[in-house]
Amino acid sequence: MFLTCCPNVYSMVLKTQINFIDNEILLSLNLQPPFKAILKKDFLHIYQDDEPKFSLPISFPNLIHWVYNKSLVGFKINNATYLTDQAYKLKELLNGKLFFSRIQDFYTPLQILGQGSSAKVLLVKSKIGDQYFAAKCVEKNELMYQEIEINNQLDHPAFVKIKEVFQGETSYYIVMDLLSGKNLQQLIKNQHGGLTLEQSQKIMHALLSGIEYMHSKSIIHRDIKPENIVLQKTNNLTTLKLVDFGLATYYNLKKFKYPKCGTPGYVAPEIANLTDKDTTYGPACDIFSAGSVFFKLLTGRDLFPGTGFNFVLQLNKKCHIDFSPLTLKKIPLNVIGTCLKNALQRSQIETNCTRVFKP
Repeated sequence: MFLTCCPNVYSMVLKTQINFIDNEILLSLNLQPPFKAILKKDFLHIYQDDEPKFSLPISFPNLIHWVYNKSLVGFKINNATYLTDQAYKLKELLNGKLFFSRIQDFYTPLQILGQGSSAKVLLVKSKIGDQYFAAKCVEKNELMYQEIEINNQLDHPAFVKIKEVFQGETSYYIVMDLLSGKNLQQLIKNQHGGLTLEQSQKIMHALLSGIEYMHSKSIIHRDIKPENIVLQKTNNLTTLKLVDFGLATYYNLKKFKYPKCGTPGYVAPEIANLTDKDTTYGPACDIFSAGSVFFKLLTGRDLFPGTGFNFVLQLNKKCHIDFSPLTLKKIPLNVIGTCLKNALQRSQIETNCTRVFKP
């Protein structure tokens, strides 16, 4: 395994060294004399006789090219080869922070797990440890940098951690932990008439706990729906993961890249009815989507029943909700009704909702 920095080596200047001099050293490697490498939080520094020579920023879209050979473990920087198990340590510390190349050297694709309009998810097997992972394959675009950055900020049980990000000729491959359970859409389909109130409350507490944490990082998902909520383990309702951050953004931005987005039937009315693309909105949009999910969990029905994208979207815009399916099942309307109120009221009840659903 070799590391080639040459295509993306940056000249180090004194100002850069001062800015990052207080960063904790994560890994120090003695290379072929007189060189050594020091990995810090923001840069991989190459030194010659204790003098800084090169610096590679640990950020996208920088790329590291690894070459894997089972008979040799090491890496190479400017023709200095270093053979050690610390090569694996270096790669582990860089995982998810910049691009690697040649995913085929490390993983074998086995089958397609799911496919959408702009991405597909593959089941892959590691060639090093024989472990199985999921790899999301998406076309190259600059929005991927933000999606990866957002994922890397979410250190919570409700989110999947990114393991590695590979760059191909036309696509990016995001390698993540494999989720063996069903998504909520599949789970609801097998439960005619919806889940029990107790089951639904367990799911909603785990989901809202993750949403509350996500919002504390100034992040909104904007596409919360049953298909994007997946159980990590089959039949364990508390191990759910909120996935697919392709539409996620920071809600404190002055302007959103794609302000009008989401899935009809789950998107908040303030987004569905948006006419001024310079208008921004906040975390309340995710609370509405969570309320729509809760309704379907309890009833097995869509909040806005109908067929066809435009028909459901029009119902979503008007937001006239029929609560009779809940009344027939003798389910209290107070919490779910609060989640589906107007944006201002929704923005004030997020923490309270999480407490109400606590088992």
